[in-house]
This record gives sequence, C-alpha cells and structure tokens, in this order.
Amino acid sequence: MPVYNEAEIIEETITIFIGILAGMAVDFEIIVVNDGSNDGTGDILAKISALRNNVKVVNNEKNLGSGASLWAGLKAASGDLVMSNFADRPFDMRDLEYILPVFGTENVDFIIVARKDRSANTLYRKATSYFNYLLIKLLFNYKIKDYQFVQIYRKEILKHIDIKSAGTFMAPELIIKLISAGYSYKQVQCDFHKRPGGLSKCGKPQVIIKTIIEMLNFRFSHRFNRQNI
Repeated sequence: MPVYNEAEIIEETITIFIGILAGMAVDFEIIVVNDGSNDGTGDILAKISALRNNVKVVNNEKNLGSGASLWAGLKAASGDLVMSNFADRPFDMRDLEYILPVFGTENVDFIIVARKDRSANTLYRKATSYFNYLLIKLLFNYKIKDYQFVQIYRKEILKHIDIKSAGTFMAPELIIKLISAGYSYKQVQCDFHKRPGGLSKCGKPQVIIKTIIEMLNFRFSHRFNRQNI
C-alpha cells in the first residue's frame, strides 16, 4: 500500500484491513510504503508498526511516486501471494474470500481485478480515468478491462521483472510485461468504493503528464508480444 499524506485515514484503513484479513484465517502482512509524506503519516505508521508485527513500513526519504512505492512494496513482500491496495480503500478486502480460491482451482499466475463501474469517482476523475484507459488501449491493444485498480500476483513471477515507471503507469507496465513473458492471468470484476476521506493525488495535471510520458517511453522502448491476448 503506497501512501502519501494520508494521515486522515491511514490508521482506520490499516485497522479495517487487519480485521478482515485476520477473519479469513490466513497468514498475512501489510506493507505500507510511506512516499515522503509530510503531514504526520510517518509518525502514525511508526506507532502502528511498533505495536503490530504484521505491519511493515518502508519509508522513502523523498516523494518517488505511487508506482515506485507500489513496486517497492511488492518486492518487499514475503508471502506466496502479493496484492496492491490503497489507503482510500477502493477495493473491499472482503472480496478476497471469492477471489483467492481462483489460485487453487485455476492455473493462473496473477489476477486482474476490474472495477464494475466508475460511479464512485468524481466527474473529473471519470474523465481522466477513461482517457488514461483509452490511451493504453490504443498503444498496446490488450483485452484488459482495468489496468489500474487491484492486482494479485504469485510473488515468484515478480522476481525477474524490472519496472521503470515511477508513476501511475507502473501497474500497466507490470501487467503488459507479465503477459508478454507468457504468464497466465484471469480477470474478475468487483465493486469500486468511494474514498472515505482525504484528497486523491492521482488526478493532478502533473501526475497525468508524467503518466503519459512514462506510457510513451515504454511503448517505444519495450518489445512486447503484439498478439491481442
């Protein structure tokens, strides 16, 4: 879970995640990557991790970007399965109850969770999200329903992947590289939930510009399987 200036909601989010995961009777850890927060988020995380040994904190000295932070968290994970989620709780962790069994019943290396709709977004975020998805679709032409919600991976498949994107294009880059390498996946749909508090940082113009630059750099530098999968 990458976080930047989420002091308003981070403690509640971690408490909710722990309660749900503990109720599932699985071994779990929560890795929070503090991406140079300056609003007290770091102090809150230090307090929580001191009290709970299943909460690990990675601190970036400066703000590196949500993608770089997410990738750092995925690499730091020690479990057999690793997933992404965020402080604003867009994905209800209780949905793991029916998603995780897929790894046992089907031969898949990772699962892509797609939002059923974007109604929880503001009109502005709906527009930027649609534009982002359309641009990825035009540049790469994969039959992926949602690149930037939640994914769950077998940890072992991430060991030999190198990610360059530091911003929000990190997840699409990872998905495309895994598909190009021949790893199998399944797509499932889940509800998308409204942010409970605080402010989203993803829709800022500088973030959008950075994402487009990373997208174009990847398109022209990476050789991937052009088969429409």
